[in-house]
Amino acid sequence: MIYIDTNVVISYVDQLDQNHGKARRLLDTLNGDRVVSELTKVELASVFSRAGFEDPLALSLYSIRKVDARIVNVDFNRVLVKAAEISHRLKLRTLDLLHITLASLIGAQKLVTFDRDILSKSNLISKFGIEVIKT
Repeated sequence: MIYIDTNVVISYVDQLDQNHGKARRLLDTLNGDRVVSELTKVELASVFSRAGFEDPLALSLYSIRKVDARIVNVDFNRVLVKAAEISHRLKLRTLDLLHITLASLIGAQKLVTFDRDILSKSNLISKFGIEVIKT
């Protein structure tokens, strides 16, 4: 299972994004069950609403389908408890920490991201059984 971070989804669907080509090449080479979380859906809706789109939730769902991913459901209370437990080890910003925790709880083997902080902690994250795909 491959967890796709929000920034990769945005780069993939936004042809003007500086990482658009990289996102397309990366996702074209990855085989496997692609997943995102409800957190991803919320982040996308937030980004699209701030950009002035009329129906940010619909655009979020479209973007998730466009990267050929499905939304996995996780008990968010479990996510918050585990995130608090591992926060001292990863020392990441809250949303990054939540994405790593979500990926861990659903059993994702890989995480695709352009986030520099997550990429810089890929060795630590691998101890949770998640390979951070370096781009």
